Amino acid sequence: MDADDQWTADEFQAWIDGNMSSNADLKRWILWAARLLKGLPVEPQDLLREAVMRILAGDRKLSRTVPIDVNVFGTMRSIASSWHKRRKRKPEISLEELVKSDEGDAQDPLELLVVPEGAEAVSPEQELAFKQEMNAILELFSDREEAQLVIIGRAEGLKGAALAEAAGVDGGELASVLRLIARRMAGYRRDA
Repeated sequence: MDADDQWTADEFQAWIDGNMSSNADLKRWILWAARLLKGLPVEPQDLLREAVMRILAGDRKLSRTVPIDVNVFGTMRSIASSWHKRRKRKPEISLEELVKSDEGDAQDPLELLVVPEGAEAVSPEQELAFKQEMNAILELFSDREEAQLVIIGRAEGLKGAALAEAAGVDGGELASVLRLIARRMAGYRRDA
């Protein structure tokens, strides 16, 4: 991959400042990391941190053919897939050994296409369409961070107490936020 075909470290740092600075953005990335780590004794923040560190260190390249966030998600998916494979081959491996054993591996370009067991394969077009729709919906609630967190939590399949906890609200506030979301989404769908 030519240097012109890659996002630079400065562009990536600017993207981090703009896309991982708010609580809602960080929660969304952590929820996505948690989804990729199902079954592994790893904190989602550790996967996100590992992906960012590998990109900043130059171990993972960011292709300009797709947006940076798709590259970051692909990097997290690649790392998680590698960890799942190692854990399957050696269940007793510790977290430190798991992370360390993966650091020296050369990136397999096809590993980005690996979907964790039990998950449905999603095409890049579907993933991009989902991301664009999710961003449009989150923008609709840019004035209400708790609503953004509820939407992200619901997208990850959370309900009830787990959803309230992820959004940082209590049961009464959750009901209020859900009513707000229903009202705005009704208008959003009419406009679409």
